[in-house]
Amino acid sequence: MTTLVPPPLRPGDRVAVVAPGGPPRRAALLRGIAWLEQRQFVVDRGAHVLDRRGYLAGDDAGRADDLNRAFADPGLKAVWFARGGYGSQRILPRIDFSQLRSHPKALIGYSDVTVLQAAAWRFAGLSTLHGPMVAELADSSAYDATSLARALSGAPVEFALPRRTVLRAGRGEGPIVGGCLSLLVGLIGTPFDLETRGAILFWEDVNEEPYRIDRMLAHLRLAGRLHGLQGMVIGRLPGCRARRRENDIPLADILKAHLQGTDYPVVVDFPAGHARRKVTLPLGRAARLDTFARRLAIDGAANAP
Repeated sequence: MTTLVPPPLRPGDRVAVVAPGGPPRRAALLRGIAWLEQRQFVVDRGAHVLDRRGYLAGDDAGRADDLNRAFADPGLKAVWFARGGYGSQRILPRIDFSQLRSHPKALIGYSDVTVLQAAAWRFAGLSTLHGPMVAELADSSAYDATSLARALSGAPVEFALPRRTVLRAGRGEGPIVGGCLSLLVGLIGTPFDLETRGAILFWEDVNEEPYRIDRMLAHLRLAGRLHGLQGMVIGRLPGCRARRRENDIPLADILKAHLQGTDYPVVVDFPAGHARRKVTLPLGRAARLDTFARRLAIDGAANAP
């Protein structure tokens, strides 16, 4: 697949803010929008971004309409998601991802946004950014500002890998794809399933007990998604511990069971995902995972500064 890297995001560019999943807290969202405007971005709020219907940011039709309008707008340079929660999976069949081939733009977010980023990669070959939500932008402790700025610029990025994070040594090259583990598993068997063969698979999650992570990795293995990889990068896993000590199994032991018959490099505790000071990780771009040099390097856009 040919990767489509959106143009760098610069001051003066128009940015859409939409909520395809859960409803954002109004105050946090407005602070995040103010953060964007202070940096000279022109913010287009989705018409339904502050709607609410229980655990959803309004009804399916409204959320999908905001997203389709943003995807189709040739003047928008980015779609920055308000928050995660749940709900993006419900509207996948309503979204025209082909618009992104004609009007590529940065899709920025994580968590529930995983399904939209996976579909954008599958149907448009679009590189996306696994990074902070708009509702987090005013909280400087929520994310790493340096990696966010570099990712927005389209520049190459490189992350150091502490020795303690190397679970299995090796080198691998391929596009880096993935996101929130529970969302990736939920796409298997659907038209929006993420192809992982030949790729470096990144995954993370939050508040999942070890047996649930075990079950989800078993699902990936049985579906063939853990074979043919070039590497695996596991993000931070806050709250992913056994509620009862006697039910605990270390992540390394769970991985050993499901990675039998593979030999690609594996690193853990990468500082991305549902964690404080999360780095922004470009997805879909060519990447090199080298545990001997202890580096994860990701290519930049051809038109990056």
